[in-house]
Amino acid sequence: NIVPIRRGCGSWECGCGKPHSVPFQVEGKCGGVRVVIIPGPRGLGLIASEVAKVILGLAGIKDCWTRSYGSTRTVPSFAYAVFDALKKTYSLITPMDWVR
Repeated sequence: NIVPIRRGCGSWECGCGKPHSVPFQVEGKCGGVRVVIIPGPRGLGLIASEVAKVILGLAGIKDCWTRSYGSTRTVPSFAYAVFDALKKTYSLITPMDWVR
């Protein structure tokens, strides 16, 4: 699946405006797994599990925190929950999109 992913600088600790993180906190869910991706400041890196690091790295996200809840040992559900969170970056319309 090819899905557009919104990137930005959503951390209050950073104000660079470059697309290195997610623009706001997003949450994805699959089965009994829930993943929350929180924007991080520039230079933080990916604070996530190995599965989430691979998916976030392929999406172009360089800096973020993640929190996971539920049975995260089921790798397919965990991976899809991260993917679902990234898909939800376009479910919210930001004021920058009002111009388009």
